[in-house]
Amino acid sequence: MLLILLDAACGSSSERTAVAPPPLPQPDAAVAIADATPAIDAAAIPESGPAKPASIDLAFTGDLMFGGYFDDHYDPQYVETNDPLTDVLPLLTGDLVFGNFETTIARTLPNNGGPHDGPGNKRFVTIPERAGVIARRFHAVTLANNHALDNGPAGLVETPKILGELGIRFVGAAREAPLFRVETIEVKGRKLGIIAATAVLNRSPGKTGPQPPFADEAKLKAELLPIIAAARKDHDLVIVQLHWGYEYQDTPARWQIDAAHAFVDAGADAVIGHHPHVLQAIERYKSGVIAYSLGNFVFPNAKERVRDTGVLHLTFTGRCLSAIAFDPAFQIRQPITHPIRPTATQRAEVGKRLADLSKPLGTAWNVAGERFTASAACP
Repeated sequence: MLLILLDAACGSSSERTAVAPPPLPQPDAAVAIADATPAIDAAAIPESGPAKPASIDLAFTGDLMFGGYFDDHYDPQYVETNDPLTDVLPLLTGDLVFGNFETTIARTLPNNGGPHDGPGNKRFVTIPERAGVIARRFHAVTLANNHALDNGPAGLVETPKILGELGIRFVGAAREAPLFRVETIEVKGRKLGIIAATAVLNRSPGKTGPQPPFADEAKLKAELLPIIAAARKDHDLVIVQLHWGYEYQDTPARWQIDAAHAFVDAGADAVIGHHPHVLQAIERYKSGVIAYSLGNFVFPNAKERVRDTGVLHLTFTGRCLSAIAFDPAFQIRQPITHPIRPTATQRAEVGKRLADLSKPLGTAWNVAGERFTASAACP
């Protein structure tokens, strides 16, 4: 069973409050949603068996988006009738499957899907019927990204509320101060501390009301280091989810590398990045792993290198990162943009990109088989 605990702010309070889920029909697992949202069925998870088993498997993908306003029109992704996950369901396995939810949700599209009257030529908004497709395999998502305000202040409140109703756990939602905090998820008897933040924000949230957990690149490291150090003291694993970097760049900036290394040094077991829309290096650094950008996963953009994607699997035995694997996938456009299991040629393309970009950071990937692997021997 998967049990998710309420947010706990670091620095201002050391309390952790557990929320016990009500009984739900089997075999689906019960998930208690943050902020007192009632527990609702999540993706099916096998019974955990004994508390604290020998190992747990965590899976991560990049960006998830299901339609938005582009210039003067709304471009829908009809995922409610064309399930974008069908071809990659075998890849979306694990005790916790996590993605970046890069959109807002509205029960009714602004202007009924007509031209958006707000500023900006790209606004990602979808409806619950489309957002709910990910409940089939994703257990949790992060909301800390640059599109959090695409439906205005109302979207900051409505999006996590609807996700809760759909049975999808979220971290990184807009909140009152303190903005940066650890959110605790319990998986198979292990406490995972998740710290979600964005270094990019398209629109200002204003000076009052809930705020996204945002810090620009000059302040991000200083904001998160004490949160990570505090989370390390009372969590089995610490995962940092970051929306950062520069769109369509092949390599992370020097400040990102420095910050990611500092986060692992402070106690993070994994740093998971997104925002560039392309797959970047995945680095084995000391006792942790750093995915600088996992690229797009379900996203209406499938041009050239943007097509390369996949699922990162991290297996932890105790706190030891005992296995690192990457299941490659490839985005295509028909009938909607979605990931598929790659052909041999497509798999070679993804593998070459991952290996070439990771090598300068000292990490070698074996990309000869259908599943790519890197060394995960505990130091």
